Amino acid sequence: MAFDGWTDAGSAATGSANYIREKLAAERLLVIDDQDYFDFLRQRPIIVLDEHGEREFIWPNIEFWGPGSQSVLNTKDLQLYFLIGQEPALQWQYLRDEILELVEDRDISSVIMIGSLASEAPHSRPIKIYKNSQTAAVRNAFGIERSNYDGRAGFLSVLGHAFEKAGLPTISVWAEVPHYVASMPSPKAALALVNDLEIMLGFTVEHKEISEAAFEWERSVDDFAEGDEDLLNYIAGLEKARDESEAEEMNTDQLALEFEKFLRQNEGEAGTAEN
Repeated sequence: MAFDGWTDAGSAATGSANYIREKLAAERLLVIDDQDYFDFLRQRPIIVLDEHGEREFIWPNIEFWGPGSQSVLNTKDLQLYFLIGQEPALQWQYLRDEILELVEDRDISSVIMIGSLASEAPHSRPIKIYKNSQTAAVRNAFGIERSNYDGRAGFLSVLGHAFEKAGLPTISVWAEVPHYVASMPSPKAALALVNDLEIMLGFTVEHKEISEAAFEWERSVDDFAEGDEDLLNYIAGLEKARDESEAEEMNTDQLALEFEKFLRQNEGEAGTAEN
């Protein structure tokens, strides 16, 4: 599940979900476009021209996609459904119940909520992915923590709470997007999410298109920052902070490995002495 809006910095969440959906040739099963859920002053329809030059309107909606006759997935043990669209502006409780019923009708066994957030991160470094879950079994399986966030909530959080109450395991997967370019699409963050979802679920899709877009995005941000000395200095500071943080994490991990090795050696020596 991914929604455009507050939880979709750089359009990375919806970008990753749509990319996977397209590559797997998922079939559109349902469109939720009830005007009671959207505020057209905030989520205005878009005018497009068709092949004959006639104007058409694209209205805010939420689309539900799933396996179809042309779907491609390299594992028989996995069926993927997608819920992608505009974050609703109105009647959240009613839409929550409608989506919960939709998920239960399809016998969906677990839910992944994809988000992206603007962060003090440099565009020139790998995109960090964060996971959390309110389901104990999921936390144990992936070695992740429970979210202790306390504050304003998005529609994803509302859905996640409903799924948990209904007994559906959930996991939230978030990508960080450099805040100084969070208003433009970030294929690099979308690619990071795609990679993480592939590893987590055990499937693969072709990456050429999104990888090329990610490369061009990073080069374009480099060019954008080149003429702004203040921005260049700011990015350099972010890079230094990231590198120092990762070096510290590596040192901590190495220390933990050495401690485990020490314990194993002592256990071996203690066993030999007892014998």
